Amino acid sequence: MPDVMKSFRPYVTWANARGAWPDMVFSTRVRFARNLQGFPFPNKAEPRQLAEIRRLAISAARDSGLFQRGHFLKLETLDAAEKRFLVERHHVSHALASSVLPSGAAISNDEDLSVMVNEEDHLRIQCLNSGFAIEASLASALKLDEALGRALPFAYVPRFGFLTACPTNTGTGMRVSCLAHLPALSRLGRMPQVLENLSHLGVTARGIYGEGTMVLGDFYQISNATCLGRSEEDFCQNIDRVIRNLIRQEIASRETLLKGGLRIKTEDAVFRALGLLKHARTLSYEEFMQNISLVRMGAAMGFSTGLDFSTFNQLTLLMQPAHIRAAAGKDLGPAERDACRAELLRGRLA
Repeated sequence: MPDVMKSFRPYVTWANARGAWPDMVFSTRVRFARNLQGFPFPNKAEPRQLAEIRRLAISAARDSGLFQRGHFLKLETLDAAEKRFLVERHHVSHALASSVLPSGAAISNDEDLSVMVNEEDHLRIQCLNSGFAIEASLASALKLDEALGRALPFAYVPRFGFLTACPTNTGTGMRVSCLAHLPALSRLGRMPQVLENLSHLGVTARGIYGEGTMVLGDFYQISNATCLGRSEEDFCQNIDRVIRNLIRQEIASRETLLKGGLRIKTEDAVFRALGLLKHARTLSYEEFMQNISLVRMGAAMGFSTGLDFSTFNQLTLLMQPAHIRAAAGKDLGPAERDACRAELLRGRLA
């Protein structure tokens, strides 16, 4: 098994369902894009420059005092399975995982803080928290941003703010996002209208792994679409209002699913899904997500599933392909991986 997989805990702290509204908000993330003065953006930089940026960034992270017993990684030295594992833990993006140039990541021991080095920007500074926790996530991300900023010369001009490779990140360089679970809205066919309404509020909805990824298990990553013209606090307040509105809509939709003839259909769907998860002999991750979404919704609606939201969260992470490979301790073909997932799941749900 690759060493990077062995070095991470099987239990993911930021997915412990301790935040507000854990049945509807899986996690909250605040991320800052930063670049260093005197260096080209990563897409224009030479390998020697990228290596120097990484050296400076990792050194600053070590010296910040926020990464004690943390992980400091050179991405180009990792194999594909290790990189996929880090993507599944939400510490690196698909774009960074696919890079063959000098790049890296610093990840705290509790996995709530991380820094991607040489993705689209020199630094992507990130805080992850469980549940609906925008204020706490912003405070932690700002603390890390300020610690790194004392050691590194961030590219900044008073007229525009922080300079970034993509114009939509210029300004605060901040994205605040919540990973929201909206199965009832999806089941009632209301999501297309919801997504259209979000686009008019300066908000975007993406898949479970962020930009360019598909929606799995009715999870939507809701974040601000731009970073310029408002303060960090203003952007956070806007996302806070949007998420609270989505929560109200999801609650109303769940109440609709419990009325009249829809109740028996909903209850049947939930317990069929639970039965499949408990007894299947082969299970793809997509099928797992489809069914865990229904059971999670059922638990939130008061059905007796025997599972809590921390278990739902941990399973959602641990049943991913690279995590299954880590649990098996060897490379697996797709069919073997699906059989292994089903076996592990039966053991967890027995």
